[in-house]
Amino acid sequence: MECCCNSLPDLAVVPMGGDGLDERVFATIDNVRDHGGDQWWLYLSRCGACGQNWMVAQEERIYDDYYLRRLNAEVARQVECDGRWPTEFITYERVLRIGRMMSRPFTYLDSLSPALVATVDDLRKERPNITVDEMAYLLGVSSENVSRLLAV
Repeated sequence: MECCCNSLPDLAVVPMGGDGLDERVFATIDNVRDHGGDQWWLYLSRCGACGQNWMVAQEERIYDDYYLRRLNAEVARQVECDGRWPTEFITYERVLRIGRMMSRPFTYLDSLSPALVATVDDLRKERPNITVDEMAYLLGVSSENVSRLLAV
């Protein structure tokens, strides 16, 4: 089966759903190792067609995207065998920052959506001193909305 790996940049954004790009990309890319623990979004994958390794951040709360970082064989081995992960996607805040730079946040009809509440909670757990304005930027909502989310 032919893969999409050569057509993807080293840091790729693959939207969930839409034109089916995610289905085409993941038709040959298989999960090799989950990070697990607090990094529920992060895993290592490998293409069964060409052998390319990808670190994948699956962000389905705010941006509905997969973020794929191309990894060389040595870095992938360190992840797979030693559990030593590159830091690019290691916090949810970093994943959301990449999303904000490379994508567009989902527009919520419910300003107190459980996905927003959970994300605000996760951001506060990762970095207790994160500001309301920083969270608003990452979520693509107003600072006032973040203040309401924090009160939930």
